[in-house]
Amino acid sequence: MKTITLQVPDEVYEACVHMAQKYGRSTEEWVMEFLIRHALRSSQGLDEERRRAARERLRRHAGVQSLGFPTGVDIESIDADLASEYERPSYSRAMSSGRSS
Repeated sequence: MKTITLQVPDEVYEACVHMAQKYGRSTEEWVMEFLIRHALRSSQGLDEERRRAARERLRRHAGVQSLGFPTGVDIESIDADLASEYERPSYSRAMSSGRSS
């Protein structure tokens, strides 16, 4: 194992301390885990086998959620959905206060 000494801006150091505390780790442990997780991910990239496996995991989720009615891209039903959403009182309150729901 090698040692790396870094000088970082105060804001970066404080962010690292905060994240370490959030996850119950020392700052050094958290930074090491962060570097390992991100450095290895970007340096290894995805070979074709990993890419295929990742695509397959993603496909397992396709169609899992059912709205209880058929959906499509017919513009009339989209317009009707949008109109009914805009008519909701909570939407009007959110828009008048500058927030979206």
